[in-house]
Amino acid sequence: MSETESRVNGNIKTGKMSVKPVSLKEAEGSCKETRCGFGSYSPHCLQKFNNPKALLFFLSCFCALQGFVVNGINNVNTTSLERRFELPSSRVGSISSAYDVSAAILGIIISYFGSGKNKPRMVALACIVMSLGSLIMALPHFTTGLYEYGQNVDEACRDPGAAALTDSSCSPDEENQLQRYLYVFLLGQTLHGIGGTTLYIVGVALIDDSVPSSASPLYVGIMYAFATLGPALGYVVGGQLLDLYVDFDQVDSVSITPEDPRWVGAWWVGFASACVLFLVVSIPLFGYGKELPTAQHVRETRVTETHTDETSEKAVKELGKSLKDMPRSFWILVKNPAFLFITLAGTFEGFSTSGMATFLPKLIQNQFGTSAAWAAILGGLVAVPGAAGGQFIGGIICKKWKLKVKGMLRLNVIVCILALLLDVVVWIRCDLEDIAGVNVGYGQGDELSSLVSPCNSNCSCTTALYEPVCSDHKIQYFSPCHAGCSGKAQADGTFTNCTCVAASSFNLSHPSLPSVRKGKCNSDCFKMYIFLPILLLSIFFRFIEGPPSVAVTLRCIHDSQRTFALGIQWFIVRLLGTVPGPIFFGIIIDNTCLVWQEKCREKASCWIYDNLALSRNFFVILVCVKFLAAIMFILAYKFYNPPAVEKVPHVTLTIPSSDKENGTRGDNSSSSDSTEDASSATVTTF
Repeated sequence: MSETESRVNGNIKTGKMSVKPVSLKEAEGSCKETRCGFGSYSPHCLQKFNNPKALLFFLSCFCALQGFVVNGINNVNTTSLERRFELPSSRVGSISSAYDVSAAILGIIISYFGSGKNKPRMVALACIVMSLGSLIMALPHFTTGLYEYGQNVDEACRDPGAAALTDSSCSPDEENQLQRYLYVFLLGQTLHGIGGTTLYIVGVALIDDSVPSSASPLYVGIMYAFATLGPALGYVVGGQLLDLYVDFDQVDSVSITPEDPRWVGAWWVGFASACVLFLVVSIPLFGYGKELPTAQHVRETRVTETHTDETSEKAVKELGKSLKDMPRSFWILVKNPAFLFITLAGTFEGFSTSGMATFLPKLIQNQFGTSAAWAAILGGLVAVPGAAGGQFIGGIICKKWKLKVKGMLRLNVIVCILALLLDVVVWIRCDLEDIAGVNVGYGQGDELSSLVSPCNSNCSCTTALYEPVCSDHKIQYFSPCHAGCSGKAQADGTFTNCTCVAASSFNLSHPSLPSVRKGKCNSDCFKMYIFLPILLLSIFFRFIEGPPSVAVTLRCIHDSQRTFALGIQWFIVRLLGTVPGPIFFGIIIDNTCLVWQEKCREKASCWIYDNLALSRNFFVILVCVKFLAAIMFILAYKFYNPPAVEKVPHVTLTIPSSDKENGTRGDNSSSSDSTEDASSATVTTF
């Protein structure tokens, strides 16, 4: 028997199969399109980066930067953008949703035509688009004037006539001018969406094309770990930047501190920095060829786990040549129950995760009374080990246990239930300070319906500016004006002659002086240190699902539809999940507002929230959505139909000694990943 006759899909001896490896030099010489370089310049030194690990490094850097900007800096700046541009939470939530709208709509087109194209080139162009989007996000800082936090406004009790004269100068058009910058942010996030959807559709498919099936979840898990490391860095770095005053490049000093509710930090610096970094990362990505040298070998040795139905692989491969084939391709995916239910599970997960990520710093800030900068840093410290660790561990579990589709779905059900139980963490909160006119009365018998009381009714106080002051008996007032203070602020930040403080002092055994000091009343609540560790565990189990879910999606559909399937999946997840998620969370946050900022008789941003209502609303949404996600994972497990495994009869071959030597050399030189894939393949007898 000749050597050729003794090989079927590899060298066969005594019923066992091994795959003849393809060396890197052979792969490079077979096609110039797989070489690493820039145009005709492709020296041998650059080929050291022409492998899956190097590609994974550059894609991971891209993922980290994308997460840094979209899910890190953008979310950290939520409160700052509300203050600087006078926007309510629901409208700020639409900024995050703009990313998902553009990603969902354009993702289908990109994925449908991206299957046979130059994937590294598409990812590099996506990096350029992300850079442009970051530039646009930073532009409003350079086109607006200096931030006015009320430094020229007297917050003490004012004469009604003077107050009326001041209020009459209010121009609605002038006041709403800042709110129009919302559309600039929407444009920037739209460009971010185009770049991000290309990364997570084409980039993931590129990695999956280049490595064996057993290693793919680990590679994807590392990518996703960096994708969650990016937001964590965004929270930490963005939090530090928020300690810088927004106009630090134009103003030397200001009279307020980061603890002041009116403070706005340097929100724009993160976007400007990311603009440059995206350009740097795009350079090595432009150097890759159409595919890696390992891609052809992976295609030849991969074992199918496609969901079994009446659709043939040949019929699927004929699709994708024109837009006319898109409806039929879409219908084939929708008929796949494993793909459909795993996508719906991702939709519910995306709904809660996007909303929670957008407003997590705001939740920490309001529930525990921290500054915006410290809340952002704490959110990042929780997100680093939680989200990134969960993604990485999810990939490790799939790799070490060699989980197939059924095993990965079982894993997702377990961690989904654990995350659901840990969502009770949102009930942990500090009590709201005693604020006169909000949750306590100004005096005996006073109602809580308004900040206006007989003791300050002649002061013409407004809620345009929030300057909290605290009395000696730990009652907080919205401003010196609402405390009825007629005296000017002293050097130590004390206001005197406060009629509302004098009116309430009769309730105390030791009456206090009618004065208040600037700042909130100090709180001795330490519940935040219980909240953060439990939140970390909740995030950890929530993000373990990522790599198995992607692997299930890629394994349960036909190979020729993988890129398109990711595009359809992201379209559904974004359209029904991550787009409405931040908007819906913003609406329920606005519904818990107790005191609004009002300018020209219109509501702008919220100053004070109801902590109890905020916890209740978050808990109901998180638990309901997580329960539905668990149901979808269970249905995917139940309806997935793996391909039948053929029983291979024992075959004994008589191989000449020369062929045995060749076969032995082939066995010894086989890579571990290739042998692992090939060992589970079905051998056709002959």
